[in-house]
Amino acid sequence: MNWKSFFDSLGLSGTRWQWRIMRWQKYWREQGFTWRQQRGQVTYQNKFCACGALLDKDERTCPHCGARAPSWRAQVLRRAVGLVVPSAVAVSTTLLVVNSGFFLLVLAIDGARALVAPNLDLLAGLGGMVPRFVTRGGYLLLITYGYLHLGLLHFGFNMLVLSQVGPILEQEIGKARFFTLFTLAIVGGGLARYWMSDPMAMFVLVGASGGLFGLIGFGVSYAHATGGHAAQEMRNFFGRWAIYGFLFGFLVGADNVAHLGGFVVGLLLGVLVERERADRDRYTPYWGYAAGLCLLATLSGFGWVIWQRVAQGG
Repeated sequence: MNWKSFFDSLGLSGTRWQWRIMRWQKYWREQGFTWRQQRGQVTYQNKFCACGALLDKDERTCPHCGARAPSWRAQVLRRAVGLVVPSAVAVSTTLLVVNSGFFLLVLAIDGARALVAPNLDLLAGLGGMVPRFVTRGGYLLLITYGYLHLGLLHFGFNMLVLSQVGPILEQEIGKARFFTLFTLAIVGGGLARYWMSDPMAMFVLVGASGGLFGLIGFGVSYAHATGGHAAQEMRNFFGRWAIYGFLFGFLVGADNVAHLGGFVVGLLLGVLVERERADRDRYTPYWGYAAGLCLLATLSGFGWVIWQRVAQGG
């Protein structure tokens, strides 16, 4: 497809967008190459004894230490779990899939109207943030709302942003930091809207925008603090997306308060992560724990939503 002509016809810079798409395609080609290499490691036709000796896959006894040889299939399984799964599945891709799944779920329940104006009660029942429900103990709605969207335009723009900025940041800072950043930015966006609203209000906040503005804010401050020409280009890239996002929010009447809340969280985390860059490996395990807690909170939030629906007979 001629992306340059397509974006030129929309009044955008076709050359710039084509360059971004080419960079995105290059990233995924590299990911595919890495995955194929790791798959070869997983299906390696030899096995290792506990003493460190390299054995044929069918040997039952180690000729070096005389111990019973481990199972080749068991080692393949351990390599698959320990190597392929964590490294082959990008968090940004997973977020795209999960958000798409929820959008299709709303579409399946609400019908074609969900493309333009989905039922707000339905969105509230699936995890949308309603201040009154948060006040009553639904604190995890400050996370779950970020996986629902208010129609096709809302969903499409957010997923476009995620597909453009997500892989770049994830490759730069790693999966654990990336997912933690995304989750905390969603919470920051939800809290900003909650604090600026009547705690007993019944409006429904949905959308991944808070998390995405967190990614954008992170990119701006992280690149600015890093310094150098390449970092300056990266900062300008994220800065342009910030402008696009806030203008889009203004034009369509989206919640720029939530956007700003996520953006501020991203700015702060960008400075924090840049300062640890020189000793990144030391802090990586802690980010892994933080990402695990964020995942647990997210799953618990949707579990709470399901429990509420069951309790209400819905």
